[in-house]
Amino acid sequence: MLRTLVLALLLANAAFFAWTQGWLDGVTGVTAHADREPQRLGQQVRPETVRLLPDQVMLAASAPPATRCLEAGPFNATEVVAAEAALSASPAASAVAGRWSRLTTDTPGVWMIAVGRPVPHDAQVKKIAELNRLGIAFEEAKTASGADESLSIGQFDTMAAAQEALDRFSARGIHTGHIVEVTPPAKSHRLRIDAATPPEATTLESLSLNTPGKSFTTCPQP
Repeated sequence: MLRTLVLALLLANAAFFAWTQGWLDGVTGVTAHADREPQRLGQQVRPETVRLLPDQVMLAASAPPATRCLEAGPFNATEVVAAEAALSASPAASAVAGRWSRLTTDTPGVWMIAVGRPVPHDAQVKKIAELNRLGIAFEEAKTASGADESLSIGQFDTMAAAQEALDRFSARGIHTGHIVEVTPPAKSHRLRIDAATPPEATTLESLSLNTPGKSFTTCPQP
């Protein structure tokens, strides 16, 4: 009995080995290497047209289109209203509705302490000599209106800071100084769209915002 079992196992192993070598393909009707090379190559249709693509190409094909950040401006209070109206009225607005925003920046004003008079004369020459004697630096400057306030002994970004400095100069003997507004405080505005698709970016960059020279461009780098 044991001898018969051993003989059967040997025959089974021999038959399996013969099948794996392809010797029995014609007998069994089952090809041992049907899913391996070179049989699979023989089943290909126009194999010369097949080419491998680099991983980068595959990733690029599956990645979503790259988006861009766009900004327009800066605008003053009147210009930003006109720009927003132009954007809302354009076909581009429907594509970016709810995705654009207004960014507002506060720009501080500039105040200076002015001494002397607008035009050179004896009084101004005397004032220059006095400033030199006291060791106080000065420069020529203009006011917001454009009128020359020929001598300035300091500029400040708040009215309060200018007043404190004027008090200190008065204690040093400068009694003719007065505060002049050089640049008034202001607000500037920008319109931003953080993620515009390529077609949206093309449309927005060609859009007129009723403000020459302030159309949409790529956001500045931080």
